[in-house]
Amino acid sequence: MAGSALRVAGRQLSQYSESGAPILLRQALETRASPGHTAGCVTFVLDDHSMAFTGDTLLIRGCGRTDFQQGCAKTLYHSVHEKIFTLPGNCLIYPAHDYHGLTVSTVEEERTLNPRLTLSCEEFVKVMSKLNLPKPQQIDFAVPANMRCGIQTPPS
Repeated sequence: MAGSALRVAGRQLSQYSESGAPILLRQALETRASPGHTAGCVTFVLDDHSMAFTGDTLLIRGCGRTDFQQGCAKTLYHSVHEKIFTLPGNCLIYPAHDYHGLTVSTVEEERTLNPRLTLSCEEFVKVMSKLNLPKPQQIDFAVPANMRCGIQTPPS
């Protein structure tokens, strides 16, 4: 999908970013593919490795569910351990959201305190397969839109 373009405020932007591609702001952000919650999840890491924005891949003391939208528990486990937990321990972790009002953690805190991701990969996959979470109310509407980068199909 690389090469597809989107225009925002008169500027052409790529809809998809390749893993490792920098996004230049005042400080560069490294794009790290971190699939598992969904196939398209990414983590954005400041170039000095002081902060990481993990989306729904890694939450504070948790992680994103893996039971829909091309999710895979084994893939998520490896994404976190290989792409996020390899950052310095003092790297600040900012997830997309938190259900308990927390806003920031660190790599070291999650490496040592995350109840799911401190397990072995095999144990993690078992835990994730037994969550039995309810189907989100808007899932049938949200997933197709997410698969098209948020572009919604007009009603016919």
